[in-house]
Amino acid sequence: MTVEIRNPQGQALTTADRSNAVAESLKQMARASRFADRNKGIRSYQSHVRSDPLLLPLFVLLCLVPTLVGALYFGLIASDRYVTEARFAIRPAIGGAEKASSDEVGAGNGVPKAMIAQDTIITSNYIESRPMIETIEGMMPLREMFSRDSIDWLSRFKADKPIEKLVKYWRDRVKTSIETSSGIVVLTVEAFDPHESLALTQAVMKESERKVNELSQKLRNDGLAESKRELVHAEERMNKVRFAMRDLRNREGMLDASKTNEANLKIIGELRKARIELQVQLTMSLRDLAPETRRIQDMKAQIANLDENITRIERETTSLDPEKRKVISAAMSQFEAYENERMDAEKYFSKVLSANERARIVAARQIEFFSTVVEPVLAESATQPRRMLMIALIAAGSLAAFALAVIFRKYTT
Repeated sequence: MTVEIRNPQGQALTTADRSNAVAESLKQMARASRFADRNKGIRSYQSHVRSDPLLLPLFVLLCLVPTLVGALYFGLIASDRYVTEARFAIRPAIGGAEKASSDEVGAGNGVPKAMIAQDTIITSNYIESRPMIETIEGMMPLREMFSRDSIDWLSRFKADKPIEKLVKYWRDRVKTSIETSSGIVVLTVEAFDPHESLALTQAVMKESERKVNELSQKLRNDGLAESKRELVHAEERMNKVRFAMRDLRNREGMLDASKTNEANLKIIGELRKARIELQVQLTMSLRDLAPETRRIQDMKAQIANLDENITRIERETTSLDPEKRKVISAAMSQFEAYENERMDAEKYFSKVLSANERARIVAARQIEFFSTVVEPVLAESATQPRRMLMIALIAAGSLAAFALAVIFRKYTT
């Protein structure tokens, strides 16, 4: 661009005029740059697309082919699957009993929530387990149901595959979920025939109920067996103390140390009372009779005999001589220890006996029940697979893969 700077009068330009002229020229150049080609980037990208020979094969391979294959399979080939849903819950029986506490075997006021939750999880896992499949196989031709020629080859199960493959296939067709707020188990069963789907759901529900009853029965039997073992232990403990007391009585030659001690004290009291009376009589008699008389001598002999008996009984009661086998004071401590142990053993035996009776009553009744919330019904139409959704997802994924491939090619070539 050429910009002429003139002075109408033909005079030389001043410095200020030259600066103004340069500024005006720069403004014109900036104004002209605004009209540059704004579609240059788009044209550059389009030219890159036209110049890349792999974009069309990539589009066919990553977008067109997967979408067509998905549409062909889900639109024409995929077999219909009929879904049957059922809901059930494990509920405690009214007035049921729980496991024994640490201090009272077999006692309880109700099935704990933790036990119900645990049995619910066990039942849910059992539905997806190998024992469930083996039980169902004994009730209906399970492999034949999923391996018929009318089923498309991607959804079909090969009947000659081992049980481990069948377990994996089963978990794709039979699913369970637990509602955390209510504890209800949602069971969904997919099959390629509505009647087979219903029959399979009913068989799973029946076997699940049997498993719940088995768990409940095992729990009750375990509680009763534990209570019986504790009862036997309590009875052995009580009998052991009783036998020890019997042996002590035979060894010491007394039935009861405390009663023997009381009897000895009573005898000592009576002997002392008799001695006092004889001593008084002796004192009165010495006033009238000489000490050498027969009566005075007899009274002195009786007093000496009483003193000897009192001393002997007191010595037997309080003596610590190990050679004395009939020392009441030494035997009393053993009798008292055995008596306290006997009382504790009998008290514990009484508690265990009551707990065993409660456990026996609980074992005779059901403590939790398999309650069907929603009965399975015959499906009227196939709800799986969701054909349009799957085709749309495949198309979207294919387009995303193609877009990533184009971006990668643009920045690497």
